[in-house]
Amino acid sequence: MENTTTYHEIDFLLPAQRFNINFSYITQKGLPFVREFVLRLVHLAPMSKSQIATFFGFTRKETEEAIADLVERGELTLSESGRLMLTEKSSGYFSEIGEVPRLSLLRDSGACLSFDLATFSCLGKDIPSDKWKAGISIKVDDESASKSEILVEKYFQRQFHEIMNKGFLSKSLVQDEKDSPTVYTVNSVNKIRQMPFRLSVKFLVDSEGRSVEREDFEMLTSSDYVHERISVELDHLARPSNFVDIARAMLDIGDGDTLKLFDSKSSSVNPAFLDDLAKLEANSQKKRTTFLGPIYSSANWDLLLMQLAPVIKTRRESKADVGQDSFLWLAPSDPYWCRSNRLLVSLSDFLDKASTKDKKLYSPTIYLPVSGADDHKAARQWKKELDPYTDKAHGVIEGFLGGNVEILHFDGEFVAVVYHMSLPDTYPVTLPLGFISADKEVVSAIGNLVKSYVQGSSSFDRPNDCGSISRFGRNE
Repeated sequence: MENTTTYHEIDFLLPAQRFNINFSYITQKGLPFVREFVLRLVHLAPMSKSQIATFFGFTRKETEEAIADLVERGELTLSESGRLMLTEKSSGYFSEIGEVPRLSLLRDSGACLSFDLATFSCLGKDIPSDKWKAGISIKVDDESASKSEILVEKYFQRQFHEIMNKGFLSKSLVQDEKDSPTVYTVNSVNKIRQMPFRLSVKFLVDSEGRSVEREDFEMLTSSDYVHERISVELDHLARPSNFVDIARAMLDIGDGDTLKLFDSKSSSVNPAFLDDLAKLEANSQKKRTTFLGPIYSSANWDLLLMQLAPVIKTRRESKADVGQDSFLWLAPSDPYWCRSNRLLVSLSDFLDKASTKDKKLYSPTIYLPVSGADDHKAARQWKKELDPYTDKAHGVIEGFLGGNVEILHFDGEFVAVVYHMSLPDTYPVTLPLGFISADKEVVSAIGNLVKSYVQGSSSFDRPNDCGSISRFGRNE
């Protein structure tokens, strides 16, 4: 969409099932040349053998062979007046005078197809294997799942031509461009398995910072019901405004620039301010880049990798031991964080780039919010969501800057700060907004703030760092 900016991207997991469908279909085939034109001629008016021979320029023998073949097939008969006529069978090949005759054939076929359980749109022969993680699950009516085989039978017949045109069925159904197959009957529908179908939804603002209506889903025959179910899930996750808390966090961090991106009257982000700030930063010595959206979105992660690439290159070439230098990722207590497969891609980068075949370049740690060292429920959820990247994950008691701020801090190199702003009167989901800085003073100051919290305690004998997530519940 023109003049819009993406401020968040969230994956929604739509229940889908895969089915083995066996069906019979009717296809209309064209006839061989001589057979077709003899029948078309007789269809116009009953003919004598000599008239047919004259019309086609056949010899007597050729005429006898052609007619005998059509009589044997039950397509021509002789009238009392001695003229050749169409039979009831061959008359069914035509619907209008002068039309090309089509022969209907009944054939059997089958297909393995996936359908979502919200709109019962056919998703194709196979959808990517996926897991129920890194997204928001969409709930559908229980009846849709319990009666899915019956419903798929109905929707398969309704969508047959669309499914065929998309190439989801056997090529033998459409080998002849003149074919027009139709479903005769669905013989059986058997459910094979259930899985999620991942819908990546972009949340947009217009040029004035106002929320834009979500786009429809091309793969679905109708998007209205799914949007309705998405809205229900977003309502469950909604939180009150944290604008004042974010402003305090900016003061604690020493960030006086990011707040300028907001229109004080509407409490909404102003894309024009963001463009102006980007131009200022490009010509500034402050080594800062401001961005909108999650740090793990494709565009923002590229910004971070641009900072990381020269650091990696220098460390690879250096003979110094730099493996113990900390690179930490402190997650926020935000309901929309970790709701995209993009996070897993970024975590893979974060961990994989920490070492080469023969050298450790930095020490990565992911800090995930928990209520305490005994919060086994949260730990299990994190293990499920971030598998297989939890080996380097620690639980940290939530509450750093109100739980609204995400930090990626690379000791002595750079820092990324993301404010997760809840403005429910303006935006349906959290608005992530932040910056990356390579300014040594900024990196050091924020590093001290984060380490002070992570290494601190919330009360006597209750350290904020609760240890490895993978070890939670080991002693249960």
